Amino acid sequence: MNAGTIRRYIDALAPSIEGRQLSRATMAQRFASLKPLLERIEQTDPDLFGSALAIPYSPFPSTGWAPEPKARLTAAEMKTILAAAYEEIDIAWARFQRGQKIIASPQPPEGTGPREALARWVWKLHRIGGGIAPSGEAIRAAGINPNSLEHHGRQEAIAQHYHLTSHTMGPFFVALAIQLAANPQPLRAIRRDCLVPHPLDDHRVMVEWLKQRGGRTPKMQRRSFDRRKMRSAPRLIEMLLAMTEPLIEHAPPEERECLFLIRYLSRAYYRRHDYPAGLIAPDSIPGFINRFIGRTNRRIERWNTAHPEQPKPLVPKFTASQLRGSVATEHYLASGGDLRAAGTVLNHASLVTTDRYVEGPAARKLEQETIARLQKLMVAWVCGPDRKEPARHGPVTALFGHRCLAPVEQGADGNPHLCPRLRYSATIWVRGQRLSG
Repeated sequence: MNAGTIRRYIDALAPSIEGRQLSRATMAQRFASLKPLLERIEQTDPDLFGSALAIPYSPFPSTGWAPEPKARLTAAEMKTILAAAYEEIDIAWARFQRGQKIIASPQPPEGTGPREALARWVWKLHRIGGGIAPSGEAIRAAGINPNSLEHHGRQEAIAQHYHLTSHTMGPFFVALAIQLAANPQPLRAIRRDCLVPHPLDDHRVMVEWLKQRGGRTPKMQRRSFDRRKMRSAPRLIEMLLAMTEPLIEHAPPEERECLFLIRYLSRAYYRRHDYPAGLIAPDSIPGFINRFIGRTNRRIERWNTAHPEQPKPLVPKFTASQLRGSVATEHYLASGGDLRAAGTVLNHASLVTTDRYVEGPAARKLEQETIARLQKLMVAWVCGPDRKEPARHGPVTALFGHRCLAPVEQGADGNPHLCPRLRYSATIWVRGQRLSG
């Protein structure tokens, strides 16, 4: 056994076995099971194999990546998602502002209508909960049947008047994930001091957050936005700062500087918390997004039923991990296939990582169109035009490329000699005639 044997074994893994092609992960696993044994034998008896074995470190690189890229959302689908998120954000922000006016009143609202009845519940439950939505136990301790709140949306709808909840958090998270092109988990842990003034432009604000999974040392992510735009990320973050302010003192000390704080309303045994509020759990993001999609599509279906002449598209099914890659792909397509443009948005140190994000049908189509266009230009340049273009230069009036003032000069012996550069000038003239002809 020698280095050639190792190479032949690796080559033997590639052909199909009984009509089935081995995957890269399977080939890597088979080689990985043999590699430690060979290394151990070689260390124990270096002369056993006759020569040092050239064992490759990683003959099957990138086996941890899926062979098929993740599904990407189109630009139209992301615009539909953003429009739905902004609509829910407007509703949540208006409800929160109305709740702040109600709880600021020293006396409960008066009136007999359903709107006034809801306002009285908001005012009363705010006092019972001590500034946040009260739990079911606190409501019962106050002599109130929680079922009496069913006509007003139960605890969840009333809690939206006080602070951020699991329902109102969803559209904010989706909108920021698209605008920031952020990974879901680093975005979940974004801090409250993430807004930083721009050093040069007073109308722009930078959003900063840490990407913990980028390596052993956390990597700073940074994006700049114009805060004058109503839908910009800084404006959404300012709303979140106001909506989570009442929850800070009720959250664990290590989570009070986080932005996405919510009130824990569920009292299920598997969701019990030591504090009534805190940071959203990592595994709860898919549930928030699925509920956001369901609420939005039900609202759109009601709209389409009432306005058949103006139908709206439904929000597609998506996951939080799809958003970053979809945003990168759209930047890649908009730049005409420039990986650096997408890498700048994603803040990648290596374009190899960016290429994995933009890999997909849309990127492959753009690459094929670019290659076809370049091939067409190359063929046209090699073959030349179909008809011969008339010469655009004037008639030749000089024998050589430049006028020689002394083709014959007198040498040191007194005899005339031909200029040594005359042959070079004639060569230039002949080449010029060939090119122009």
